[in-house]
Amino acid sequence: MWRLLMTRLLAVLFLLGLVIVSVAASAENVPMKWKFLTQDSRDFARPDFDDSSWQEVAVGYKWKSAGFAWFRSSITIPAEIDGKPTTGQAVGLRWNACDGGECYVGGKVYTRYDNDHPALVVLSESAKPGELIHVAVRVFMGPDTAEHEGSLGQAELCVIDPKLIKDEFLVMIDPGKRLGPLPRSFAGLSQGAGLPDYDDATAALFRGLGIKWFRMDNLLTNAVKKNDDGTLRYDWSDLDKRLDFMKKVGCELIFCISYMPEPFDAVPNPERHSYPRDWNEFGELVYQAAKHCIDRGTPVKYWEVWNEFNTGWMVDPPGRDHLKTYTTLYDVCWKAVRRADPKAWIGGPAIASGPWNENDPRGPGVNGEKFMRGLMEHCEKTGAPLDFITWHEYFQPYGIMKKEAEQIKEYLKDYPKVKKQVKEYAVTEWSYAWWHDRAHDNEVGAAWAAASMLRGWMAAGVQKPCWFLAKDFSSGLQGEWGMFTRENKPKPVANVCRMFNSMMPIRIECKGEDEQIASVASLDPDSGRVTVLIVNFAERYGSPRKIRLSAMNLPSSLDNGVCRQYLVDAIHANLWHDPARCELSVVREVPIVSSNAFDMLFELPNNSVTLLEMDGGNVP
Repeated sequence: MWRLLMTRLLAVLFLLGLVIVSVAASAENVPMKWKFLTQDSRDFARPDFDDSSWQEVAVGYKWKSAGFAWFRSSITIPAEIDGKPTTGQAVGLRWNACDGGECYVGGKVYTRYDNDHPALVVLSESAKPGELIHVAVRVFMGPDTAEHEGSLGQAELCVIDPKLIKDEFLVMIDPGKRLGPLPRSFAGLSQGAGLPDYDDATAALFRGLGIKWFRMDNLLTNAVKKNDDGTLRYDWSDLDKRLDFMKKVGCELIFCISYMPEPFDAVPNPERHSYPRDWNEFGELVYQAAKHCIDRGTPVKYWEVWNEFNTGWMVDPPGRDHLKTYTTLYDVCWKAVRRADPKAWIGGPAIASGPWNENDPRGPGVNGEKFMRGLMEHCEKTGAPLDFITWHEYFQPYGIMKKEAEQIKEYLKDYPKVKKQVKEYAVTEWSYAWWHDRAHDNEVGAAWAAASMLRGWMAAGVQKPCWFLAKDFSSGLQGEWGMFTRENKPKPVANVCRMFNSMMPIRIECKGEDEQIASVASLDPDSGRVTVLIVNFAERYGSPRKIRLSAMNLPSSLDNGVCRQYLVDAIHANLWHDPARCELSVVREVPIVSSNAFDMLFELPNNSVTLLEMDGGNVP
C-alpha cells in the first residue's frame, strides 16, 4: 500500500512538473496580464501589496485619468522567449505606457522612462525558468492635474544581448596625451519673459554652478511707456534689473532684441509680435538701449536679432515677404547697436528648430534653410555684420543636433565674406522638450542633456549652448523646463551641468564609446587632478552597463590619492526621487595606490551620468 501511494504521489508530482514547465515554456505566447488602478501611493510598489480588487488589463488598454496610475504584475520567467532559451540569460521587460513613468522591481525603483525613450527593465541577469519577479509601474498622466488619455502601449519580455549586461565596458584614459583645452560648453542658460526673481540667492546659485553666459529675450517689451499726455518715454527699470543680475552672476548677457513695445505696434498684437509702426523709431529704441547699457557701466557684447522669426514671431507689413521683413529688422538693429558700440557682436537668425525647410529629408525645420541662408546671403551682399549664428533646438537626438551645426557650417562655405566674420555658434535655446514634461524633473532629461552636450554640441564645436529654462515659474515639480525649481532646488539636469563645469581644463585622451556610453576626461596640469565624465543614455531600451575605468600615466601627485565618484541616476542627486537629497554628492571613494596604473569597476544604470574626480587626497 505504501509503495502504491508513493507511486501515485510521484506520478502526480511529475504531472504537476510537466504543467509548470509547460506554463513556463508557453508563457511568452500568452498576453501578459496586469493589475491596474488610477490612484497613487508608493505602497503600490510593494511585492506583498494586495491588488486583488484592481482591474485586470493587457497591452492596448486605454483610459483617461489625472496625476498617476499604477500597473502591477508578478511575471514568471518562461523557458523560451522568441525561440531563445532563457536559462542563464539576461531577461528583460520592454515597457512603454502614457507620457512616461517609473518602474519598480521587487519594490525598489529600477528605472524611469519617457514615452519617446521607452524602458528596458532587467528582470534577471541570469534567469531561471519559473522564477517569479514582482514588477510595478507608476505611469505619468501628464505633468499637470488635468485628465489625460493613457494607453498601455508595450509590455513584452525579451532576452537581452549578454554583452550589454554581463560584459565589462572599458573606458581608458591617458593623461600623458593632452588634446588641448576642454570646451566649457555647458555654461549657458536661457530665460524667456524674465526670471521669477533676481534675488542675490538666485544669482549665487547660478554663479556657483559655473554659468558664464545667459541669453534673455523680452528685454524691450516694457521699455517704452505712454505718458498721460500721450507722449512716450523710455523705461529701463526691467532692463536694469536684468543687467544688475548678470553682474552678480558674473556672466555675459546675450541680449535678444525683442519684443515690440505696445506703443510701437503697427497693428494690434497682444503677443508683442507686431512689426514697428516706424522702423526708425524702433531703431532709436535699440540704439538708446545699447547706449544705456554702456552709460551705466554694464556694456553688452552679444546682440541677437529677435526670436524664432521663421515661425511667425513678427507680423509682416502688408505684401512683404517674411524673410524680407527679417532682413529689414536685422539692418535696423545692427546699425543701431553698432552706432552705440562699434565693437558689439551681432547675431541671428535665432530660428526655431533646424536649418532645413519643412519636409526636408536631411532633418527638421520650419523655413530653416530659407532664413539661415537668407541672412547669410543678405550679409554677403550688403556687408552687414554676422558675428555669431544662432538657432534653437528641442528634443532631437544628439546626432541630429550635431548634424544641424555641421549643416550651418556647410552653408557658410557658399558665403566666403560672411564665413570670415562668424566667430561663434550659439544655440540660444535648447532643452529636452518644448512642452512641459516630467523628464524635465528627473534623470531622463538630465541624461539626455549630458548625451546631447557631449555628443551633439561639443562634438560639433558649438561654443554657446543656452539651456532653456534657468528657473521654473511655478512652484513644485510640474514638468517645466527650469534647471532649478522656483524654490531654488536643483533638478538632476542642474547637477549634470555642475559635473561638466567641475571638469579640469585640459582635455586628455579618453577611449570608451558605443551607442549608449559616451565619455570625456580632462587634467589640471598644475595640481595633477584628473576628471572623467561618463554618460549612459539610450534613445530606446537602455540597459545598465558594467564600466571598467582604466587609467595609465597618471600624474605622480596622485600616488596614495583618492578617486571620488559623483552620480546622477534614478535615486542619486535626484529631486524627483528624494527632495531631501537632491544635491550632488560623493557616492563612493576608491584609493589610488599608485599613479602607474588605476583600475575601477562599477555599474552605471541607464539614464545616468557619473563624474570621477582623482586627486592627491589633500585637495578639498
